[in-house]
Amino acid sequence: MSFPTNYRGQTLVELMVAISVIIIGLTAAASMIFSNLRIQEISSDRVVASNLARQGVEFAKSIRDSNWLAGNAFNTGLQSGTDYTGVPIMNTSGVFTGFDFTASTIDTDNWTVIKTSSVAPTTGALMGQGPSFTGTTTIFKRLVTMQPICSDGTIRVEGAACVSPLYVVGIRITSQAIWDRRGSRRQSVIVDEIYDWR
Repeated sequence: MSFPTNYRGQTLVELMVAISVIIIGLTAAASMIFSNLRIQEISSDRVVASNLARQGVEFAKSIRDSNWLAGNAFNTGLQSGTDYTGVPIMNTSGVFTGFDFTASTIDTDNWTVIKTSSVAPTTGALMGQGPSFTGTTTIFKRLVTMQPICSDGTIRVEGAACVSPLYVVGIRITSQAIWDRRGSRRQSVIVDEIYDWR
């Protein structure tokens, strides 16, 4: 029995199939790599924004606790009249100094979070806000809203206050961090309530 020996073009077809398989494999690998890099970037941004939002809540709690220790009303420094929206201010040493209530929206460029490395080398970089805070501008902005909770359980909106016979028993803190990445706006919001329970 004899086999045909004329296989003209067969190696060309095999070569085309092999190249196609290799190209498909490389394309799939490259798309997975780029997809993972983008997901990592988004995850990293979310962690930073969540920490900034949580820090805004912790700043408000620290003011309440400091007020108790000083014998002041628990909500001193957590609002300016009926303006409940503020930005946490830090000095150049990274120490929180209070809230600035001049900002009313989170889009104000003056309240962009700044990253600095001027703190002790053992602590690494620090992110903060404020006119005296210098460093590299980040993509993040943060705003904290502290609405009074009245004795009947209602929560007041911006511009409204608890009116007698109602009195303030707590504060709802809404700390919001936003950032823009690749043409889309993202946000991290943490809401907590603190009360005058002492």
